[in-house]
Amino acid sequence: ALSTKTAWPCAPIDGTFARSMANAGSESNVVAAASLSASPGARASPVLLGRPQKSVCDQNPFKLVKESSGQLSAKSVGEGADDSEPQASPLARANTLVSRAGSTLSRAGSNLKLQRASTLPTDDNELRHAATMPMMFDVESDRVCCCGLWKTQQMFGFFLGIASAILFICWRPLHVYPAANDMLGVTSLVACFWVFEVIPVYMTALFPLVMMPMLGVTSSEIVAKSYWNWLSLLVVGTYLLDIALEEVHLPRRLALNLLMRVGVVHPAALLACFMGISWFLAMFCNSIVVTLLITPFAIGLVNAAEDQVRDQIASDSMEEGEMSGEHKKVTKGIQRFADGLLLGIAFGATSGGIATLTGAIGNYFLAAETLVADYISWSRWFLFAFPISVSCLLLAYAVLHMRYVRNLTFSGLERKVLEEEHANLQSEVGPLSRDEVLVGLLQVVQVVLFMLKSSVFDNIKSPYGENLLNDATLACAPALALFFIPSVVRPGQALLTWPAVHKKFDFGLLLLIGGSLAISSGFSESGLNLAVGDLVAHAIPRVHPFLLDLLIMLSVALSAQLFSSIGVAAAVLPILDAAAISAVVNPLSLMLPATVATSFAFLLPTATPANVIVLAKSQDLIRPLRFRDFIGSGLPLTVAVVFVGALLSHVMGRLVFDSDAPFPAWACTASGASCLFVDIPGVVQGRDVQAQACIVDLGASDGTLCQLWNGTMVSTLQFVRGR
Repeated sequence: ALSTKTAWPCAPIDGTFARSMANAGSESNVVAAASLSASPGARASPVLLGRPQKSVCDQNPFKLVKESSGQLSAKSVGEGADDSEPQASPLARANTLVSRAGSTLSRAGSNLKLQRASTLPTDDNELRHAATMPMMFDVESDRVCCCGLWKTQQMFGFFLGIASAILFICWRPLHVYPAANDMLGVTSLVACFWVFEVIPVYMTALFPLVMMPMLGVTSSEIVAKSYWNWLSLLVVGTYLLDIALEEVHLPRRLALNLLMRVGVVHPAALLACFMGISWFLAMFCNSIVVTLLITPFAIGLVNAAEDQVRDQIASDSMEEGEMSGEHKKVTKGIQRFADGLLLGIAFGATSGGIATLTGAIGNYFLAAETLVADYISWSRWFLFAFPISVSCLLLAYAVLHMRYVRNLTFSGLERKVLEEEHANLQSEVGPLSRDEVLVGLLQVVQVVLFMLKSSVFDNIKSPYGENLLNDATLACAPALALFFIPSVVRPGQALLTWPAVHKKFDFGLLLLIGGSLAISSGFSESGLNLAVGDLVAHAIPRVHPFLLDLLIMLSVALSAQLFSSIGVAAAVLPILDAAAISAVVNPLSLMLPATVATSFAFLLPTATPANVIVLAKSQDLIRPLRFRDFIGSGLPLTVAVVFVGALLSHVMGRLVFDSDAPFPAWACTASGASCLFVDIPGVVQGRDVQAQACIVDLGASDGTLCQLWNGTMVSTLQFVRGR
């Protein structure tokens, strides 16, 4: 291989340039910079904001030679060193060993799921997929297994999933429900493959369709229905409007106009604005789209702030190559604030998704649960979850303000910076158009339709008393209008075109949701939900209701940090559904805190799609986000939101859903033959009732007995004959 020789202009003699190269993630540059800075007689150059000036030195005493092995060495021309000599200085060799060790540790950290920004793609289309499976897009880690296909952890996940499936299928620990053992094996295999990303998570979602019929859990027809149903069409309708918003750049314009109204933006106000905008948009759009739109805009403003300080430094009378302590402090403050701003966007988007039934994927699964589907509506969920979402946003802001904004010397963005950004927006997109207004109005129409469902559309029924309209119809109606309204920006085309949908719609998400719903249906078909629910039900009467909410939230939130929140919701909600029936308690008292807790994933860079996106986009900063940035902010935030969320969930559940009431009649009707609502007066959970639920024992008594809340067994024959 031929050697590549590169002259390095204006190498500084201090460690500023080496630190800046280290922050940029270039190992070979670190070695070169360290070698240059250690040599005597090197001429200093001004370094602004940790970056070398792109000017040409009057003399260049050093040349960087890239050898065939890919390592850099420094040579002094003044000492008469020959360019063709491959000999490196002892300091360069030592730094090379250090850089190799650092590279090995970095790859090891990547293999342990300690995701780094440099391992993720920056292209928006690739990042849409990397947001849900970041390990599959980790290109810097060692893939030593299966001919370079898998990392070590992926190979571990493969063998763990296969071994756990074989164990449950062959050992068969559940004797009352034999098919539950097979379903437990399928679930354990899919969970391992999802967690360790052995193959793309979208393809892992097809395992239930393949394995459940083969093991006799249920038929292919029943499983296939889980992959395309009204919930899938609800996702389609909401995502189409999200894509239209992204196409017209409306969120970016709204954010910029809000900042320009403020004028000179202090860091605390800037953080509040971006978190508030992300939070608000994520209530009605999916968090991936919101984060992809807002993050580049925020990074552009931070870079503009750096330019603002650079101009200030250039105007000051300083000695060449030196920077005052105050300017260094301001520079570091901007870098620190950039970290907090990106984390604020991710945390704000995650918090906003809690507020609406269509804001987070975990909320969709609650709406799909048969036991509560007829009682949960968009408007009721909004009344319940909105205070929790606001509290989560305020707590996130408080944590980030304490960590990144307090004692910050950076004064804020001047109005001219915002005016330049506005000029860039005008040149790229143009002035506010009719397209943006109409897309925004259609988004409002969709939200209004959701809010009117329980009060207006639920009254539209068939002759048999069934509801004719649900959220899927209300979501797709305004989405269809996007293809009928002509665009003024793109004459001859509609507001939304199919190529844009094909490019930006994540069709794999439908498979992922379908696989999760297939597992949920397999729980019911095999009796696994009853087997596990019986175990959970024994502990419910012995725990105070608030403490129970806290325990559910804590366990689900911890699981969501490590595993996919989609997988956690798909596995936990059917179990709590069955546990509520077995314990004869209101199912919403268990399922509401669990659903909210699936969104409390702030701790790890890979915990939520929003975290993954800001981690990847931070490569455009002088110093990308690090693993410790997420841990340092996410840990106190997670602890705080679990306690506050449990309290608010307990209070709002009672106010909105009456979740502390005894097992309701509507849930008994939804559970089918497993529940009878009988006219037996008594005291149930501290309330005097004239009728109560009686759960039919389909096991030992073969359906001839049913159990009341207090454990009394009653014959079902008298109630069946009465009917």
